[in-house]
Amino acid sequence: MRQILIIMTAMLMTCCSKESEITAQDNIEAGKTLVVYYSYTGDSKKIAETLTSQIEADLMRIQPKDKTQKYEANNYAIGTQLLNAIKAAPADAGSYPAIDDVSITDLSTYKNIIIVTPLWWSQMAAIMQTYLLNYGPQMAGKHVAMIVSSASSGISGVVADAKRLVPNAVWMGDVLSIKNSNRSNATSLIQNWLKTLNFDKEQTMEIRCI
Repeated sequence: MRQILIIMTAMLMTCCSKESEITAQDNIEAGKTLVVYYSYTGDSKKIAETLTSQIEADLMRIQPKDKTQKYEANNYAIGTQLLNAIKAAPADAGSYPAIDDVSITDLSTYKNIIIVTPLWWSQMAAIMQTYLLNYGPQMAGKHVAMIVSSASSGISGVVADAKRLVPNAVWMGDVLSIKNSNRSNATSLIQNWLKTLNFDKEQTMEIRCI
């Protein structure tokens, strides 16, 4: 009897151990994953790299054609100008700033796409908006999630921009907001956020401010 109890206990411990080892990767194994990011200050770059250290995914950076512009100069005058141009004519491709050619132009091999973008004046950074204008149509029907990096602002404007630019995506779970106040905990925030995503189940796009 004692031997049987020992065997059953060992089996139970093994099962519990395996269950506790379920990671974020287990939630996104439904298909090949692409992480696409734009970073001006480097914060979004760090987030994207932290993200891809936790899951198997291809990583692609978006960059503007003009790399000399200082978007923060004169109280973000240039950045504001770019955003205002988009707001004035959101359907006109000429309203968006030019970006470099991307390394991955065909998204057909990807099922899951995670967007990492900074926030500019409560809106999605203009450079990322250009990318999504060009490639958002290829994301139709794909599983899409998003992380937003900001100083302290709310991210509802970025979510609105994403819905406008990628209207036919299957948005998965909450949008993760990483701010200066919680940036030091980015690794654990991303890890916990990934575990909440289920790329096999359609969910409503919501805002998650931590």
